[in-house]
Amino acid sequence: MKRAAAWTAVLLALALLTKSCPYHPAPVPAGAFAFAAMGDAPYYWWEDLRFRILRRELDAAGLRFTIHVGDIFWRPCSDAMYAKFRKRFDLLHAPVIYTPGDNEWTDCWERGSGSYAPLERLNRIRQIFFSDAPRIPLARQQQFPENARWKQQDVVFTTVHITGSQNAMKPFPGRTPADDAAARERMTANIAWMREAFASAANARAIVIAFHGSPAFEEPPGHQYRQHFEPFLGALEDETARFGKPVLLIHGDDHEYRVDSPVISRHRLPNFTRLEVPGSPDVGWVRVTVTPDRASPFAFERRVVGGWKYW
Repeated sequence: MKRAAAWTAVLLALALLTKSCPYHPAPVPAGAFAFAAMGDAPYYWWEDLRFRILRRELDAAGLRFTIHVGDIFWRPCSDAMYAKFRKRFDLLHAPVIYTPGDNEWTDCWERGSGSYAPLERLNRIRQIFFSDAPRIPLARQQQFPENARWKQQDVVFTTVHITGSQNAMKPFPGRTPADDAAARERMTANIAWMREAFASAANARAIVIAFHGSPAFEEPPGHQYRQHFEPFLGALEDETARFGKPVLLIHGDDHEYRVDSPVISRHRLPNFTRLEVPGSPDVGWVRVTVTPDRASPFAFERRVVGGWKYW
């Protein structure tokens, strides 16, 4: 009897958890558009319940698209898990532009993730997520199809494949020279792709760059973690200074929502803004409203799905 009562309480809690007050977003101003930025969730089954509510919010938010900066799950790194989240992306009203995080491949050597070879998992991600036609017109980088570029109302958007775990340079048992070579090749390609995005934005009003890994802006140059991002950061700072118009960088990895203007590499630039999306244990997203003809074109609304806490 006590067990039945306990299960009844659990089911009632789950029912309450999966219900939420309808989301009524503010209207998008004339001449503006809105998109979502998100990442680093859900990790656990209770977060997955709240993720259902999040998906309903996304569909109600009047979005042109969603940028997912990676860590779409924690573990395991199975084909079935990839297919599950690919289906979730496809069911959303607005198209999803996704760039991989470390949970999906660089950390898949861990036993709890399946003891996979990371580069093998990256190849499967490319086959499952990036091998077919996108729902909106995208330019993709040859050999690195996860690097995408598109334009919306005089704003250029680009994703670059930069992950956590020291930008895929973190040591792990069984790491091979091929892993190191692939990381270096990807960094070279990322810098070239980012520079191409700025070149294509010469007549644009702003540019948005998205990737997963936190580049450790708070650490000094040469820091053990930051050093694996520094070639990209130096190039990004040069391009941002040359561009002179608003630049928004979106990333995840640290799971801490913030909007600020950190030093990129050597200098603090007034046209540079960093948005870090919330992450587990928060299950949330950020509605970004873009008014291209304003001097400060980006406005941010943080959304976190409420729920009971189990930690």
